[in-house]
Amino acid sequence: MQRSIIEYCSEHDGYKCGYCKKPNSNYSHGMWAHMMTVQDYQDLIDRGWRRSGKYCYKPLLDVICCPMYTIRCRALEFKTSKSQKKVMKRFNKFLMGQEEISGESKVSGSNEDMTVDTEGREEFVESRRRHQDINIAGVDISSIGQPVHYFPKETSEKVSAQNQTTSNTKFKDKKEDVAGPDPTKAPCKKAKQARRERKLEKLKKKGIDVSNIDNSNKNKEKQLEDFINELQSNVKRNLEIKLVRTTPPSAEWLATAKETHQLYVKYQMAVHGDRPEKCTESQFNGFLVQSPLMEEHSEVGPPCGYGSFHQQYWLDGKLIAVGVLDILPKCVSSVYFMYDPQHMNLTLGTYGALREIAFTRHLHTLCPELKYYYIGFYIHSCQKMRYKGNFYPSDLLCPETYKWFPLQDCTQKLDIAPYSRFDPDIDSIDEFCGTDSDMKHIPVLYKGEVIPFNVYKNIRKNVNIEEVVEYARLVGTKTIRRMIMARL
Repeated sequence: MQRSIIEYCSEHDGYKCGYCKKPNSNYSHGMWAHMMTVQDYQDLIDRGWRRSGKYCYKPLLDVICCPMYTIRCRALEFKTSKSQKKVMKRFNKFLMGQEEISGESKVSGSNEDMTVDTEGREEFVESRRRHQDINIAGVDISSIGQPVHYFPKETSEKVSAQNQTTSNTKFKDKKEDVAGPDPTKAPCKKAKQARRERKLEKLKKKGIDVSNIDNSNKNKEKQLEDFINELQSNVKRNLEIKLVRTTPPSAEWLATAKETHQLYVKYQMAVHGDRPEKCTESQFNGFLVQSPLMEEHSEVGPPCGYGSFHQQYWLDGKLIAVGVLDILPKCVSSVYFMYDPQHMNLTLGTYGALREIAFTRHLHTLCPELKYYYIGFYIHSCQKMRYKGNFYPSDLLCPETYKWFPLQDCTQKLDIAPYSRFDPDIDSIDEFCGTDSDMKHIPVLYKGEVIPFNVYKNIRKNVNIEEVVEYARLVGTKTIRRMIMARL
């Protein structure tokens, strides 16, 4: 039986904002997660929480200078924008050897997707409190009963994450070659129309009436997968995308850990201007490798299981980019994305996000409940973080009722004020808000034993009741009975 074990940190001191750089203007609640089930984390991010390593935090949106709203893309309905299509086509040309991309940018036109590659990034948030050293193996949870939601671990052999590899150059279902324009040149509407007219002319000569031929596919919009799968088999450069589990560390991850850290150092220094001392292996591991999420498997889940992963992009055997992902029951949650600055002008930030959306759509075919792509926080007051709104359609989480609303409806309110309630129903409330009466159901880890909170408060004197009430309100009733709160 798996249970989350956390320490709640009622941190009310302000700290420097990583976006507008104002001092003492950022505030958040936090918890250190020693271990966490994927269902608990799913429920927490649906209440505005987000993890940074093993530290989970929830910004105080009505107080901070740059309110951070949880954003998710409806991956099944995703529509590529004009500039996103250009990114995909240009990357495909690069793989086919039709375009050499050096350190100087060749991208022209819209810049709507470039911000993801040049400016926006998630901040590494750390707790200012020291957490306990808990012997997880010694915690006895047998007396607190089964959790409300549990994914049983498969007894069969664990599926290798490498089997989830996707490649731009390998396809099981190849379409037949058709006559058309020079394959070394990108097709255009005029060429497509010319092919159609020639085909119709041939049918006419055969005496076939073409007046009733269905024109519905004439201008059929390409799906994201169409751009991924349109590459020919004889590409000049080989791109391979591998999914490797980082927690617990898989053999694939351990074999590539050093190379991944080197990529992180190059990315942070070149793209974000960090100093070498800020990019140590310890800081890298604490931010992007260590995760509280436990490995979980389910008969209705993806073959790779749930938990924390790195999605690695290998170009001709060299690691050029890494996406840090959490695979949860309802979504793929993007934690971070980094790439080799040598390939900055491939617009890898945008390309990686598009591939992660495609990956989400693929996982949905295996587990129907998984259908969203979470992109972290959307910060309307920070121009460089607005790029997340370019993945259409997207929703923002209302900070008061924790219900989802279309991004375009929310931005109209955010244009007026940095903080806003998105739910237009004034009578709507947070249906899962924890109350004083819920406190007695909180399991508390005390001296290696799990006991109910109402027993704990009778044992310990001077218990901060307000802090526990605050905790119940912020994590909500879905998780309050499942997560074990570690207390001294």
